[in-house]
Amino acid sequence: MALTLHDITPIGLCVATLELLDTRRFQAGFCDSILMKEGDNFPELISLRRELNSSSTQSKFLEGHKTAIISNIDKILTMTNRYQSIDSIEVGKILKEGKEIIKRAFYAGTFEQIAGIENDFKREVALPINRLFIELMKRSKVSVI
Repeated sequence: MALTLHDITPIGLCVATLELLDTRRFQAGFCDSILMKEGDNFPELISLRRELNSSSTQSKFLEGHKTAIISNIDKILTMTNRYQSIDSIEVGKILKEGKEIIKRAFYAGTFEQIAGIENDFKREVALPINRLFIELMKRSKVSVI
């Protein structure tokens, strides 16, 4: 059996969500790969980056950022049903903790509060999903390591 995009989607979403939760790096590195290249002239992005990092305007970015995080976690939680046969108790814990993390993200008022969610998301959702994924692949006789 081959490893498919469908199989790795929960893992990919966990990685993407961890990137979004690392708000310090997100804010500091926003569009660096484009802005740092010589010859690329994107004054709009430079202006956008300044607004993102300004305390007076960053709240407009925060709401969109929270929305992306919540959407990713919702998708991850939806996909946990594929791991029910492996460990339904662990899946139940992931669902419970994931919903709590969604609430925390929803009520976060700053990027720093979002950053405070990262370790809990990693410990309560991302790592258990990773363990369940590896176990599913072992049972399916798919080599992933």
